[in-house]
Amino acid sequence: MPIDKTLILKKLDFLNQHLTRIEQMEFNQQSFIKDEDIHDLVTFRLQQAVETAIDIAAHVIAESNLPHKETAKDAFLLLGERSIIDDKLAKKMGKAADFRNRVVHGYNDFDYSLLFADYKENITDLRNFAAQILKILEKNR
Repeated sequence: MPIDKTLILKKLDFLNQHLTRIEQMEFNQQSFIKDEDIHDLVTFRLQQAVETAIDIAAHVIAESNLPHKETAKDAFLLLGERSIIDDKLAKKMGKAADFRNRVVHGYNDFDYSLLFADYKENITDLRNFAAQILKILEKNR
């Protein structure tokens, strides 16, 4: 079964919307760490973007007849192993899946100073993921 390009494009648009909304926010490190509304909103938008990337990865795996993976992290790693996305990016996306799990399962050991230090790189990784998936769609026209 071929990859549903329309579905993937909608998901990529949704992912990019969340990233753009984070980038449009104005905050510094101090306000990010102290203001619960700011760090909650950034965390939520990153979570939504990562979950969308997970959905995309699962769809690509299923429609490419690749073996089902039990975890999102393993799904990204499989995409890297099969050269669907860059292997280095696959490992970063695996870490993004770990981040998502920490948020969703409510682990209380969240260090917002670390999230502030990493969020721009996380956005870059998610944008790179979107770009690499888009290339796959274009290649499979």
